[in-house]
Amino acid sequence: MKLSPFCFGCEPLGGTDWGNIEINDIAEAINTGLELGVNFFDTGGVYGLGLSEERLSNILGKRRHDVVIATKGGLSWTNTSSKRGTITKDSSVKKIRQDIESSLRRLRLETLPIFYVHWPDENTKIEDTFFELSKIKDEGKINSIGCSNFTAEQIEKACTVSKVDYIQTPLSILTGSLNSDISEICSRKNIKVIAYNVLMSGLLTGKFNLNSTFPKNDRRSRLPLFMGEEFKSALKKVDELKLKATKCNQSLSTYSINWALKEDNVSSVVIGIKNSKQMKDNWIKNS
Repeated sequence: MKLSPFCFGCEPLGGTDWGNIEINDIAEAINTGLELGVNFFDTGGVYGLGLSEERLSNILGKRRHDVVIATKGGLSWTNTSSKRGTITKDSSVKKIRQDIESSLRRLRLETLPIFYVHWPDENTKIEDTFFELSKIKDEGKINSIGCSNFTAEQIEKACTVSKVDYIQTPLSILTGSLNSDISEICSRKNIKVIAYNVLMSGLLTGKFNLNSTFPKNDRRSRLPLFMGEEFKSALKKVDELKLKATKCNQSLSTYSINWALKEDNVSSVVIGIKNSKQMKDNWIKNS
């Protein structure tokens, strides 16, 4: 199945770290996306400590078999009084297999279309993790294998023992083109790039200013990008980009998404969506 260039980011479905959200609004946005042609959904076991996967499966219902769902593993968490939990990296052979079984159960699937190792684990040899993933793929439990947040060197190691189909990596017009070493290995190994943070946590929607504030349950309240001088500097760059977008008769978000989609090896961009208006605003102009 050819992936839609717009990938519906489902981290907000976990209900944590995205400010005040309404699950029903996200469910409506998912249905809107399906009507518009979205066939690609991105989630992860750690999002909401399992809730994102469960909610996505329930919202999609039988349609979960007709779309491509990408999920992630290789993180352990301990429930605490905070909904965020305490999270550690663990891509050990035993844990990666457990994560796949857990995602299959929460998503109610027999096979995961795409499974990423969410972050590299310095305590586990990458070759061990990906050799195990290759075996699990042969067992029919995953269709495609991916790396998320890996360096070029780490991707290279994974490729020595397994076919790597996708990488997921941050990419935005504000931070510049994909690392040249990563781009090179993707071209050489025919690895597709799925870009995330394309709108820089909403900064590239152009809706924020120096008076913008964020509640404690919104990650932006603790991100340096949205604080002090770094925030001021970023807003100046955003103003410059707005002028370029206007000359192209595009909104800043549209301009930013289109820029990312034109980068080498990029197949889709992951955009976190909270409601149908956001879905329509971003999809119609970029389909």
